[in-house]
Amino acid sequence: MDLIDISELKPHPRNEEFFDPITGIKWDEFLKSVKERGVIEPVIVTPEKVIVSGHHRVRACKELGIKEIKCVVRIYDNEDDVVRDLIETNIRQRGDVGGSEMKMAARIKELERIYGVKHGGNHGNQYKKMATPNNSDLAKTKKDLAAESGISVDTWNNYKRLADAIPELATAVDSGQVTKTTAIAMMRKLSETEQKELLSELGDSKK
Repeated sequence: MDLIDISELKPHPRNEEFFDPITGIKWDEFLKSVKERGVIEPVIVTPEKVIVSGHHRVRACKELGIKEIKCVVRIYDNEDDVVRDLIETNIRQRGDVGGSEMKMAARIKELERIYGVKHGGNHGNQYKKMATPNNSDLAKTKKDLAAESGISVDTWNNYKRLADAIPELATAVDSGQVTKTTAIAMMRKLSETEQKELLSELGDSKK
């Protein structure tokens, strides 16, 4: 474990792709905890001092004027292993990750890619995993990944579909204009052109 200057640590470039920052009362409580108790869990970083786990801890230290923080420097075989750790470590530490529906969808799609989960069988909900996951020595099924995220396989599959939403629909989901369930129904029943037309009509009705 090393004590590293806060100014030397760099956020992972994909962190905001998968996780929303803590805001409001939750952030105030987190900041108060760090101020009163310090940083209990060390930050995980790469040898290049890129943060894998601990973005909020580092952010809190910056706001509080804390200059150094305890870090575990972890060596990874490849970037997929870094991203896998980024996603899974944050899910474990945050518990109920929350955040936007689209961030959840992005995490699910990326984990399936990294673990090499692919669909098979005669039914839409059947699946199988590759014998050796992509760039990883740890094999997991979709059921394993869903359980670790605290959701059912059906819910996992719905989020996976949502990850392929057109940009206009993704924006509507993030803004709360369209629910996850409605978005998935639109993707199943409407072409991309029809989705855009419907979203345009919804926007015009609000105006």
